[in-house]
Amino acid sequence: MQKIPIRRAAAGMKLAKPVTNKRGMILYGAGVVLTADIIARLSEMEVEQITIEGHPPSTAGEEKSLSLLIKDLNARFRYVEEDPLMGKMKNLILTQLKERA
Repeated sequence: MQKIPIRRAAAGMKLAKPVTNKRGMILYGAGVVLTADIIARLSEMEVEQITIEGHPPSTAGEEKSLSLLIKDLNARFRYVEEDPLMGKMKNLILTQLKERA
C-alpha cells in the first residue's frame, strides 16, 4: 500500500483505500482499478493524493522543470558562492541545464 500524488497515478493501478472529496464523501471505493477517465475526474475534483495497492511506481521517467532544477542548483551551491572555482563549476552546470531544456 502506497500513498501517491494523483499526477503519478496510472491506468491499471488499484485503489487500496477509498478516495474522498474535501467533505468526506466517497468518490471511489477501495479495490477500484484506475482508468484514464477516473484519473482525469479525480484531477478535476482537485484530489491531490490517492492510496494504491502494491509498491510505489517508478519515478525514473519524471523530469523536473528548468526553474526547479535551477532552484536545486542554487541551494546546493549556497555555502560556496564566494569560491571562484565553485562559481565556475556552478555556471558550467547551469549552462548544461539550460542546453538540455
